[in-house]
Amino acid sequence: MILLFEGPDDKFRASAGAFIVNKERTAVLAFERMSRKGSRQLPQGGIKIYERPIDGIYRELKEETGIEPKDLLLIGEYPEWITYELPERLRSKKHGRGQTQKFFYFEFQGDFSSIDLHNVEDEEFSEYYWVEPVDIVNKTVDFRKPVYKKLIAFFEENLKKK
Repeated sequence: MILLFEGPDDKFRASAGAFIVNKERTAVLAFERMSRKGSRQLPQGGIKIYERPIDGIYRELKEETGIEPKDLLLIGEYPEWITYELPERLRSKKHGRGQTQKFFYFEFQGDFSSIDLHNVEDEEFSEYYWVEPVDIVNKTVDFRKPVYKKLIAFFEENLKKK
């Protein structure tokens, strides 16, 4: 299992992410962070030592959004780890130089009441939106744009059709 990549100066944090689509597979579930009004992102979070990436994303989704595994149908995973660097001003001991992520694709099977951003263990998000895939790219921070473009291309080529 890959836990941390060593760089010449600092480290990349291992994390898992979720690309969640509606039942028609036409919209993606995007979240607005409390600390970044107007910006959207996909749910993601660090992987604990000895935790499989899929278990990490299920845990993170429950902690941050209230979404449980029973609300999701796993439809695929991005075939590689995707790495991005953070701008220097955002680097920290927790996140290091950036993140290397394993992304999973899910179809949302629950009802909207299963998404609860306020009665959760980790309150990070203020709102959620169902958006067209291109909108997630247009409304995210610059360092995540290349990651989201890769995820969308793979989804459209391999997973969009049922």
